[in-house]
Amino acid sequence: MQVAAKLLFLAVISVILYVYAGYPLALAVVGLFRRRRHSSNERYVPSVALIISAYNEERIIREKIENSLKLDYPRDRLKIVIASDGSMDETNDVVRSYEGVNLVLKAFDTREGKSATLNRAVLGLDDDILVFSDANAFYREDAIQQLVKNFADEDVGCVVGRLVYLSNHSYVGKGENLYWRYESLLNRLESRVGSVLVGTGTIFAIRRELFRPVISNVANDFQLPAEVANQGYDVVYEREAVAYEKSTYFFREEFARKRRIIVRGLTGFRSLRSCFGGHLRIFQFVSRKLLRWWIGPMLPLLYFTNLVLVSQPFFLTLFILQNIFYILAIIGSLLRRGRIQSRVFFVPFYFVLVNGAALTAILTYLGGSRCSAWEKAETTRDVYEHSHITTKLRVIEGSQKLSYSDSRKSVENIERIT
Repeated sequence: MQVAAKLLFLAVISVILYVYAGYPLALAVVGLFRRRRHSSNERYVPSVALIISAYNEERIIREKIENSLKLDYPRDRLKIVIASDGSMDETNDVVRSYEGVNLVLKAFDTREGKSATLNRAVLGLDDDILVFSDANAFYREDAIQQLVKNFADEDVGCVVGRLVYLSNHSYVGKGENLYWRYESLLNRLESRVGSVLVGTGTIFAIRRELFRPVISNVANDFQLPAEVANQGYDVVYEREAVAYEKSTYFFREEFARKRRIIVRGLTGFRSLRSCFGGHLRIFQFVSRKLLRWWIGPMLPLLYFTNLVLVSQPFFLTLFILQNIFYILAIIGSLLRRGRIQSRVFFVPFYFVLVNGAALTAILTYLGGSRCSAWEKAETTRDVYEHSHITTKLRVIEGSQKLSYSDSRKSVENIERIT
């Protein structure tokens, strides 16, 4: 009994260590031997269609349009397309008040989900580059140019931008901000080998001719990079193409969002595994996503195998540390509205939240349920907060007049403050 428990315990610990430390290290090693060199050209100005997905976004769509109209890209080379998925509020009326030379509303009467909406929105577009965004994501002024400069390299088929969360004082927001910093590290390492695994749904771009219809219950930022890689093109990360988004605030919103993302990810891999882009990308998916998602179901196994082994001093120490970790997570849940700002509490809390959502998602997936509906987190659309974001972005955009290094410092300072 104890031998089996010890083997199971060590196996789970090994998986956790590999997911969070071993995989980045493996990428760094692979990058030493298989590094892809890509060129870029900031004078390259292909025609671009910025496609903004929207469903009942009256609270924020005006600010998104204003932000898009201020993008530093030739007006005659940029088309802004608002794809409205059966919106029943004032979203379409707000967009119509802006319709003009380079802004188009594609309003669909029935709600069919984000994937179906994007498929319909792309029809008839002949622009060189498609950029995908959401209504609650605000772009730095030079974001489009930073994305498309990479397409000057004919080997590049998809470019993934950097999402920066403007975190609030809740532990959910703080945890999500930290999570995305880790994701950005993985994107940088994967980009060295020309194979970023997934897009950032709020800011990524592909060549128009590489677009393939998105499956209804698969995320577009999961499927499209895979389709691009499968056609023999590189998928790269551009750190200077920046989008800002407000973090979720409530536990239930983040839990539901993570659960939905994981269910759609599992569905996507099952649908695309035969055309995923090669063995390297399958290795990446298993390491970066699949094993991480299975940590949720593994944690109870880790706890109870450790309990069986507490008669041994080493495992007793580990069991005590596990309990301390979960106690900190419980305290974090009680303080999750940000009364006390400390990583000692919000890191354990967010870790348990994410892995609890993963466990639920796997059970949902195995039970046969799928998530094709597009549900947004309402607290990321708060009007007052987004006005605050817009003010911050004006400061950031104004910093473009400074030197490159000073501009970057300005952005990083704002990110630290938020």
